[in-house]
Amino acid sequence: MYDISESHQLVQQARERAALTQQELARRAATSQSAVARLELGVSNPTVGTLARCAAAAGFALRVELVPLSDPDPVVERYKRDVDRTLLRENLRKPVEQRLRSLAEWQAAGQALERATRQARRRR
Repeated sequence: MYDISESHQLVQQARERAALTQQELARRAATSQSAVARLELGVSNPTVGTLARCAAAAGFALRVELVPLSDPDPVVERYKRDVDRTLLRENLRKPVEQRLRSLAEWQAAGQALERATRQARRRR
């Protein structure tokens, strides 16, 4: 599957799979060889109709599909706003070993907190 911004690859692949030259594809698509060359180089902004005509000239059908965009995760977006870049830079200056040690300590602390929370709930 191609992103619409990669349409030049689509035209070139269709032409090559059909074993056509740019001139032959242009003749079949009722356009010029220079137009096909510009399409394949990605320097033109073709319409869906132009892409469909070129695909049909090479013996292929063009299929357009709607793909839903994923909604941004509100937690991640909130985190991005609140991240302290100063602390991030400071942390990145530390050696990897020290950062890994800190991470392990935080994980151990988090596990201890989870255990304490479970024990407190059992006592109720």
